[in-house]
Amino acid sequence: MAGTLAEATRTRPRHTSKAAFAALLGFFVVEYVRPGIYVPILEAVHVNSIIPLTAFALALFAPAGRANAAIFRQPITRWMLFFVALFFVQFLTVDVRLYVFEKLGAVAGYVLIYYAILRNVTSIARFKAVFATLIGVHVVMLVLHPGVVLEPEKRHYVGGTFLGDGNDFAWSACIVVPLAHFLFRHDRRPAWRYAYLLALLLLIIAVIGTQSRGGSIALALVSLYLVAWSKRRAAGLALLAVVAGVVLFVAPPAYFERMESVSTYQADGSAQGRLSAWNSALRMALDHPFTGVGAGHFSVKFGLEYRPPGVGRREMPWLNAHSIYFVALGEFGFSGIVFLLAVIGSGFLGCGSVRKRLHRRNGPRESELRELALAVQCSLIGFAVAGTFLSGLYYPHLFVVSALCVAVMLLERDDRGAQPEASAAPGTREQPASLTAAIPDARMRHLRSGSARRW
Repeated sequence: MAGTLAEATRTRPRHTSKAAFAALLGFFVVEYVRPGIYVPILEAVHVNSIIPLTAFALALFAPAGRANAAIFRQPITRWMLFFVALFFVQFLTVDVRLYVFEKLGAVAGYVLIYYAILRNVTSIARFKAVFATLIGVHVVMLVLHPGVVLEPEKRHYVGGTFLGDGNDFAWSACIVVPLAHFLFRHDRRPAWRYAYLLALLLLIIAVIGTQSRGGSIALALVSLYLVAWSKRRAAGLALLAVVAGVVLFVAPPAYFERMESVSTYQADGSAQGRLSAWNSALRMALDHPFTGVGAGHFSVKFGLEYRPPGVGRREMPWLNAHSIYFVALGEFGFSGIVFLLAVIGSGFLGCGSVRKRLHRRNGPRESELRELALAVQCSLIGFAVAGTFLSGLYYPHLFVVSALCVAVMLLERDDRGAQPEASAAPGTREQPASLTAAIPDARMRHLRSGSARRW
């Protein structure tokens, strides 16, 4: 009986306060836009540190929100803690501890935001608010740097943040594109739907304007996956046709020339540099299999110890890994690549399991939650594919997208826990869906037995 009552009283988590959620949304603004670059006083008061720490503190001490036990039971959360632990191990093995300390500061802050997302994002409405904020900060960056959209024949830098390089901005745009598509499909306000559609087109044009090969490949795969698994494939195919039309209409000749270089990578200096860096990352991992050469050490170690055989210091510059996978492999050894693949794999399979379970339930909320899981899964694909060609392991993308994946899984689990149990087997009494539902039945039994005085 006690187990039945405990199961009956399971409900969805209560929301954290509006202040806690607003601080979380504020993190995306200050981290992605970096307003201190444009308003120096904000830089002077360290707003980029104050707001994220406030978001974490309000999430940590909030009386409501998702339970800590539910968060720390998740495999991805444990992998995040494992990743942080690797930094402390490296303090005992690396050449320059300052490099490790700097990277640890960034990663620790993003892990705190990962936690704040899971504490705060406990409903579809809050997912939509996070999506809208992420879309908004990218649109703001394009407004501040319009050349990316208006002059696609040139390659532009986008401010001084981690989005500054065009390739990095294209990577982030690929992560946000499926979120814009979800809001376009599921916002009930017509004006906002058109706004999200416009933002979606701007993000696609921005990927073209950056002339990013990795971003273009990621955008294509995200779009194809989204269409292949969308419930409305006809609408998806129409959208895909629009995307293709935009590419053909907007893309300059230089864009197509860069795309052609993907198939002729043997003659492309940038591609050959990446291959050299990737080969060196493998050599680093073989020499340091458990801890790698150290966080932040890749370029230094490449230049001093791991150049290609026969290549002198003046013949090739110090290189970055140009891939999150090879950064993880070189700087953390096989421990790092296992961490990264485990997080990506767990997030992808977890969202897939959510979609599979929801496929059996066809209510309007289940349908919306299923497409929410698809959107987050596509964001993870955009991160994983474009990240193959970029070194941003210490950017917020991994931690934000992973948190959204876990939040989707927990939200679907909360829904299952809060729903009435299935019909009882023949010959048995159906259990009430909740404790409050049990009270009227109990009262009626007492009335029938003449025990009404207790009520």
